[in-house]
Amino acid sequence: MKNMYGDNNFLAKWLSDELTIEEKAMFEKSEDYRKYVKIINCVDTLDTPTYNKEKLFLAIQQGIEKETKSDRSSFKWIYSAAAAVLLIIGLFFFLDTSVKQTTNFGEKSSLVLPDGSEVFLNAKSSVKFKKSDWNTERKVVLTGEAFFKVKKGSDFWIETPSGEVFVLGTHFNVNSRKNFFEVVCYTGKVKVVVDNQKETILTRQKAYRVVDAIGKGWDIKKSEPSWLSGETTFTETPIKLVIQSIENQFDVSFEKGNIDENQLFTGSYNHNDIELALKTVFAPMEISYHFKNKNSITLTRE
Repeated sequence: MKNMYGDNNFLAKWLSDELTIEEKAMFEKSEDYRKYVKIINCVDTLDTPTYNKEKLFLAIQQGIEKETKSDRSSFKWIYSAAAAVLLIIGLFFFLDTSVKQTTNFGEKSSLVLPDGSEVFLNAKSSVKFKKSDWNTERKVVLTGEAFFKVKKGSDFWIETPSGEVFVLGTHFNVNSRKNFFEVVCYTGKVKVVVDNQKETILTRQKAYRVVDAIGKGWDIKKSEPSWLSGETTFTETPIKLVIQSIENQFDVSFEKGNIDENQLFTGSYNHNDIELALKTVFAPMEISYHFKNKNSITLTRE
């Protein structure tokens, strides 16, 4: 008669805690249960989160070899069981349910999260979340810039290379670039955490920015970011970050020459015409620009 506890489907249900109360009770009374638990305990002794088949088999072998030396049939069975458990665990490791969306130069995109919350990505940005974990942890990993419309519910967490944002239900924009982190709250309330320690609470129409480790807050008047409608707006922003934004929108690079990259710019540029964008940004700053080729621009102080 076939051993039901050696079936991979049964083992998968056990590992994911999907057995019925009756099935679990019967299984826990069996000799097979004791052996499978020993295998799992051996797996848990691994000191790295990275799945490594050879190291896993070695851990299993070391954990069960003493018990099976005197019983060769048990030894054969336990290795079959180990292989079955390894197969199931491998599926759990590699069945990655992460969802990732990325935009290129000048692109925008949007996606709807499992709870109905919406994410709108600006150019050269990416967002990632785990669909399988969403019911227990509403977490999004962001690189670049995105506008969020979050449905009310459990805590909503955004992780970026520059800082973290925690929210219950609101509309807000997050922009995380190198040495730059900016959060704008349009409705509701968000908590911004920088360097795992400094916390700032933003309420409706409040903004906060960290540039080169220096923080600054200010008020806004709009109900959503202007980049959604094809225009990027800045408030007292270092020109080096404005240049970076133009690079992301138009797929160009700049040679900055003798300009002061920390001078502040307040204004906006349109995404549809690079010539117009360059004039709008650099003319008020008294900076000249020259196209070396289609994708390379030289800047000089007038």
